Amino acid sequence: MKRIAVAFAMSAVLALAIASQTLAAQVIASQTIADDLPFTIPSLHVKGTVRPVFGNRLQIVTIELDEAPNDVEASRFVLVTADGTFEPIGAGGGADLIVPFEYLPIGMEVGEILASNAIVALTRRSGTSITIEAGQGVRLSFLYELPRDASVRAIRLPDGRELAAIR
Repeated sequence: MKRIAVAFAMSAVLALAIASQTLAAQVIASQTIADDLPFTIPSLHVKGTVRPVFGNRLQIVTIELDEAPNDVEASRFVLVTADGTFEPIGAGGGADLIVPFEYLPIGMEVGEILASNAIVALTRRSGTSITIEAGQGVRLSFLYELPRDASVRAIRLPDGRELAAIR
């Protein structure tokens, strides 16, 4: 019984450390996607197009990380606009490598080996949980769907810091 309590306490401390890890990062680019966004996931043999609903648009924000994130929830990279916040609907190792989250099967990891030899891995843990692991010095791009006239202000990192978005 004591071992279970100790294991539980250690798990809680580890989960808190992962959840609160500070990421040294900077915004590299923020771009509005005027049309639909095509994507390919070779490991799943899936190709398609992300289309925003009527009245919305797609936005890609790319950040460069100085440190390697380890099992960070993708939903914690929140886009902040003048009218509210938005969670990502996709991510990848670059604007041209976006993986829409809706195509990730539960329990599956999709990895990308970038030109820099860094690795980005997205893992769907459940219907609502997608984690990101990436190598040090990697660029991560996040895809958001937001109202057409929303004014992007910043991206909020998992540790709560906000980085101003490049306009």
